[in-house]
Amino acid sequence: MQTQTINDEIHQTLENIYDFIKNNEKINEDFIEYTKTLGIYGASENKIREYALTYIFERAVPDFEQNPIMIYNEQNKTELSKAMENAFTSIFEVKRVLKNGFEVYNLINEKNYDLNITTKMTDYRGLGTGQFIVARIFEFKGENYIIEITSYLKSSQKEDAMRYAMTKIIQEPYLVYEDNKLKEKEIQENIESMYNKFIEAFGKDEIMTSSKFADEIIGQFNDYCENKTPIDIKDKTTLPESLEYFEVSELNNDYDNFVEKSLDGFSSHKKNYDTGIIYDKNYGLYVIPFYKTISTILEENSLENIKGAKECIEHFLKSPTIPPNILERLNPKFTEMANKVLDKNITFEEMMKEYKQEYLRHKIYSQTTILYNSKVFTNTLGIVAENEKHSNIDYSNVKRNEPCPCGSGKKYKHCCMK
Repeated sequence: MQTQTINDEIHQTLENIYDFIKNNEKINEDFIEYTKTLGIYGASENKIREYALTYIFERAVPDFEQNPIMIYNEQNKTELSKAMENAFTSIFEVKRVLKNGFEVYNLINEKNYDLNITTKMTDYRGLGTGQFIVARIFEFKGENYIIEITSYLKSSQKEDAMRYAMTKIIQEPYLVYEDNKLKEKEIQENIESMYNKFIEAFGKDEIMTSSKFADEIIGQFNDYCENKTPIDIKDKTTLPESLEYFEVSELNNDYDNFVEKSLDGFSSHKKNYDTGIIYDKNYGLYVIPFYKTISTILEENSLENIKGAKECIEHFLKSPTIPPNILERLNPKFTEMANKVLDKNITFEEMMKEYKQEYLRHKIYSQTTILYNSKVFTNTLGIVAENEKHSNIDYSNVKRNEPCPCGSGKKYKHCCMK
């Protein structure tokens, strides 16, 4: 099939899905609400169509709990529309301009792609090597196609590009490996190796501690893995004086300074709280706030003995950071208590379908494991750490041709002065 024919089919399929949205009463009602939320209700048809692409691929439509293209495919599936269901958005560095597209490097999953455009190359005039694009792509019959490009970054904005990649990894961690089986194999091998070392170091796969000591324990584990440094956590497993659940502002996902928070660690948090350090054999290392609290609530089978017990159950059920495999460790008591809080009588599987859908759609390894295996995270972490180190240096009286105070060995004018 010729490229132009495929391009025509892609555009026609998107038109068909858009018409499907407009003609389905329930979906159209939700789409109108969506446009009102974005402040574009009543805008021109072309403006609304621009935003429709995000709606088609990313919106979980109430009553369906699926995005519109999935709903469309239940009734009107074609080979092409089914392939488009697996489209994903990432940030790519342009390596080379091709006749009908671009050779790019995906910053998130560290994989190279040849991307075919679905419009005219003249639409991308000025886009060249070294620049970055945020694009939604999909694979069809061994070829990758661009559905849309939502933004561009100059080559000088590499740090911004890396931070965008970090945001996507935090929001959708499976993007690191889902379209890169070699990367997933690397992650799985790392999990298996590190799990064995965790058991070897601590003799068990769960450690109860507090946020005050969590960083030190993880640090000791890292040292053990690298240098076989003896583990000594006898005075690091002290829990807070009382168990209670409360909101921790520092745990809120603020994507703009996630890396800075990673450098600060748990010990920098204003309030101390109990923390579970858990190594799951299949999914990796987790640091779970209030793990002892919820375990005690379930053991005592009561919502009265611990302050914030009801909110704690709801947090573990509804928070996107708590995966089903952690809840499975707390079962069957968790299901019983959650039903009590929700005033329902449903199974664990039904709860997961309602509250943990993303984990059912994708195999999601622990965030810590994914970040440890992500080049963009380690590189960004290094840049921020270096910037923080340099921010403590006094450059005020340094002359252009003097050695740079940062210790690089270069002249100041060729180093930090820039």
